[in-house]
Amino acid sequence: MIPEITREQLDRLSLERGRPLLVLDADEVLVYFLRHFRVFLDARGWELDLTTYRLDAALKHRGEGRTATREEGLAFIDRFFAEETPQQEAIPGAAEAVARMAERAQVVVLTNLPHHARAARVGNLARHGLAYPVVSNSGGKGPVLAALAERTVAPVVFVDDSKAQIDSAAKHAASVRRLQLIGCDYAAPALPRSEQAERTALNWDEAAPWIRAALDG
Repeated sequence: MIPEITREQLDRLSLERGRPLLVLDADEVLVYFLRHFRVFLDARGWELDLTTYRLDAALKHRGEGRTATREEGLAFIDRFFAEETPQQEAIPGAAEAVARMAERAQVVVLTNLPHHARAARVGNLARHGLAYPVVSNSGGKGPVLAALAERTVAPVVFVDDSKAQIDSAAKHAASVRRLQLIGCDYAAPALPRSEQAERTALNWDEAAPWIRAALDG
């Protein structure tokens, strides 16, 4: 259930068994994605219609008025990450909040993006003061979180903007604490909320106190 390339990264990851672990998504948690993706599409004659969060159904051609096919949508996403990952902007407050948490916890970034863009993501996050280990993944994050939780006897906290990923965590790694953080005001109205999240936050000021308490057990 864990992609082989992701498993290889996990095998190289050095973790302290008795220290709390904070696992963070990147897009809309640490860096902006959708509002940057909207600009990327606009320059190519497409619009992003967030009445639905299914990206393959949310891309509209400005001239032709048609919706992108799933193949076109996935190709745009892949191209975005190939070209734009180094320029993604940081979510306000993320670097400062995570730095304070890193004083008491281990931090890992678990991000779903094309594996070829992992190095660019590492560099982009580091430039924003977020120089933490990065694990690239595809599909549900729950099995990866379960594997990480097996390597620690301390609290594990997972933060993601995606309902699907929060739900995956609840299904496969029930002991992991779960917070749904949607750090992009443009994305927030369109993103479905997860009933499996213990808390939902729209910025780091709201998220940080809950995460600190969860890390303390």
